[in-house]
Amino acid sequence: MAMSEVSIMESVYREADRLIEENRESLIELGRTLFACPEAGFKEVKSNEILTSFLVQNHIMCRNDLALTGIRADLGSGNGYRIALVADMDALYVRDGGTEYPYHSCGHSVQTAVMAHVMKMLKDGGFVEKFGGTVSLIVTPAEEFIDFGYREQLRKDGKIRYFSGKQNMIEQGVFDDVDCVISMHMNGDQGTLFDIGSTLAGFMVKRAVFKGRASHSGAAPHLGLNALHGANLCMSAISYMKDQFPREAGLQIHPVITESTGTVNIIPDRVVLESYIRANTLEELMKAGEKFDSCAVHSAKALGLECEIENETGYMPLRQSDELNQVIHRHMLEICGEDKIVKGVVSGASGDVGDLGYLLPTVQFGFSGMKGRFHSSDFTITDEENAYINTARVVLKSVLDLLADPAVQVKRDGYAERKEFYRKHWLCKEK
Repeated sequence: MAMSEVSIMESVYREADRLIEENRESLIELGRTLFACPEAGFKEVKSNEILTSFLVQNHIMCRNDLALTGIRADLGSGNGYRIALVADMDALYVRDGGTEYPYHSCGHSVQTAVMAHVMKMLKDGGFVEKFGGTVSLIVTPAEEFIDFGYREQLRKDGKIRYFSGKQNMIEQGVFDDVDCVISMHMNGDQGTLFDIGSTLAGFMVKRAVFKGRASHSGAAPHLGLNALHGANLCMSAISYMKDQFPREAGLQIHPVITESTGTVNIIPDRVVLESYIRANTLEELMKAGEKFDSCAVHSAKALGLECEIENETGYMPLRQSDELNQVIHRHMLEICGEDKIVKGVVSGASGDVGDLGYLLPTVQFGFSGMKGRFHSSDFTITDEENAYINTARVVLKSVLDLLADPAVQVKRDGYAERKEFYRKHWLCKEK
């Protein structure tokens, strides 16, 4: 930037800091309100009402019926660089003393509160009008891959097509006019403040149904075709197949038998083997899925059985944009030193932000501020300053940089081709 541009940005940053302080109490209060309103995926009705009310009260119009409960609000003319602030809104089910109930044990309530307030501050400061471009808040339901019976019924009723909120919104074209995605997620590292450039594993769900022929296991076992033998042979083949992948692929396959007919005196004629397949790259994940199918089908054929493969669409691996992370990192360093920022963590966890990362330049930085265990009833927010205020500062100033400086505006090259591949070769794996 030229000196005059630097001077302008210094003034803009000071105004951003002022707005953050002005909104401090409101931001934390919204976060607490959402944390106290946990709702599982595609059930986020009250959360939707809270966020919609907040946006409308601040004169930010929105649509709030995307993928049932998802929200999109826009600032700007639709021209210029287009930034999406993406936040999850769903909770999980946890168990405590034999009782199961929804609970925000993954910190999604923090994401939505921060991103909604960043939109408010962008509007109050007139930043989008000043620099041009568009900033969109996209609040997505059902990130957690749970509640399958409920979601299957929604699919049968024609209300959703996929179990993930982002996947439904991608299919609906919600991200078609977006150039880049900024997201964030709480982490559990209490010794640091942030992480950046982390990866997430991708996964798919496989269900192999082995079909044989029932018979008396004592008098005439030779007249039957034992479906359990096919499933057992498949499990052995899968264990050998895993040796064909390098360690850095992060391949994880742990099949289990979930259904079986037959008793001690009847040859089982139907057995179901199910497994997640996880891997660190899309290439290795797709290859593992094909090899799983081959193991199942050919194990069945070897014993004269039939085998049907049922697929459920999972999440793609997350690979973040290095260029966007450089912008994010710069504003993290205004808050803390390098020793409080963890880089490049390889995680075995998954998230549907990976699907966005395949289609668009995407970042999902991590932030600390909790104690307890993720996905459990002892998860609590303990450092509200970092969870809400510091993260809002990083997001707001990064958005300002992207709006103001064309040199850091990462392009979404090949989006149409990527989406076409995604729809045909990834989303097509639905039942």
